[in-house]
Amino acid sequence: MGIVSRQTIKGSIYSYLGAFIGFVNVALLMPRLFATDQIGLVNILVALSTIFGQLGTLGMVNVTIRQFPYFRDEKNNHNGFLFFALAVGSLGFVLYTIFYYLTKGYVIRTNIDQSPLFAEYVYLLLPFVFITIFYFIIDTYNRLLFNASFGAFAKELLLRLLNFITIVLFWLELIDFHQFIILYTISYAVPVILICILLICKKQFSLKPSFKLFTKSFTKEVISVAVFGLISSFSGMAVLQIDRYLINHYCDLSATGIYSTVFFFGTIILLPGRSLIRISSTLITEAIQKENWKDVNEIYKRSTTSMSVVGMALFVLIWGNINNIMTILPPEFGIGRYVIFFIALAHLLQMIASVSSEIIYSSKYYREFAVLMIILIISIIIFNIILLPKWGIVGASIALALAFLIYLVSRQFFIYWKFKLNPYKLKHIIILIAGLVALIINVFIPQMHFILDICVRSLVLVIVFFVPVLLTKVYPELNSSMKNIVYKLKKLSQKSAK
Repeated sequence: MGIVSRQTIKGSIYSYLGAFIGFVNVALLMPRLFATDQIGLVNILVALSTIFGQLGTLGMVNVTIRQFPYFRDEKNNHNGFLFFALAVGSLGFVLYTIFYYLTKGYVIRTNIDQSPLFAEYVYLLLPFVFITIFYFIIDTYNRLLFNASFGAFAKELLLRLLNFITIVLFWLELIDFHQFIILYTISYAVPVILICILLICKKQFSLKPSFKLFTKSFTKEVISVAVFGLISSFSGMAVLQIDRYLINHYCDLSATGIYSTVFFFGTIILLPGRSLIRISSTLITEAIQKENWKDVNEIYKRSTTSMSVVGMALFVLIWGNINNIMTILPPEFGIGRYVIFFIALAHLLQMIASVSSEIIYSSKYYREFAVLMIILIISIIIFNIILLPKWGIVGASIALALAFLIYLVSRQFFIYWKFKLNPYKLKHIIILIAGLVALIINVFIPQMHFILDICVRSLVLVIVFFVPVLLTKVYPELNSSMKNIVYKLKKLSQKSAK
């Protein structure tokens, strides 16, 4: 667990620093500097490039996660794995380019009236998708070499810092919107370039091909993993991005901009989990390959407890401060109030589910995982078709929360059925009750001046939530950390007294 702890701590630091910069970008600057349709354009480009970028990998992300242990051999350049992965990614981009030119005219015609800005800049999907394909492949390969924290630094922190710089340049009127969107697109290439430089410096970047491992049976297995992995990965990305496309379709680009802005507040809950999952997935894959289910169970239990505590604490802080959040945003974003609630709820469910998806798709049941993902994406589309026309962007957020609830419960039942793994105990109910009590008490805290209210309200919420968590010792690592802090403070006070 040493690797998990170090990488998670580093990754979490980068994620939270990046979240702060992202908060400044998304919540403070962009709503005041850009029109809602311009914000919508930025987000729909990212959303579509993420979906098509995942398709363009042709399943190589999952092949890397599942099959790389067979290639792992540093002395022999990992048996040509990187060459193979990048060649597949290149083929994926060629296929997407063909698709792009076949559908470009239709996309422009269907958006020219409702979302003219998207029709004008649709050509940026080509470089965006190219960058995204190779980011997914390079980052996954780098993560399997236990460098997950660097990927988090490049994508979570540095990229948002570059976005901040381009926003400031626009604010100072040194660039116009056209130049902004071009620079914004280019900035997404920086993490890919930096990860490649890291791999080159570590002598892990070799384009020398090798096909000695590709026996008939192994090639068949790789193709199977790629096909079902592509379905799983595409569905996983689509569930988080397709709502923006549907909102643009049923509403307009301005509604997409408002939704994407308030969506950010709900995603804060996922930040600590991302770092843990990035490195845990590597260890889970290695353990399953060795049939070491004791380690898998231990990682599963610890991650579920820690992610439940942190996820619930963040949910309490976000919804407890909802009035302060809406004060930050311009008035036209007021319709997104309950979008934040349901998006935060959906992501809280993901945190509670922890690494369950990594266990399934790293096992022999990756085909069944693909089926679960297809059910999820179909559920999101159906719920959106029903709820979006009726309730707008709030309906889209409810659709996401409902779909995730069904999916995550199904996923947990599957894990218990196939592996007899169940990390959920009485302590998880205590965590949920502590969060509920904190939110009830929050109702009785009077609204104060903005800064004072944030400080007082957040302090009360943290105390009310964490006191029962500490007293019941549902998260032993937290109790140990608190004891260490108290011990160090006592030593410090004794030294100062002398």
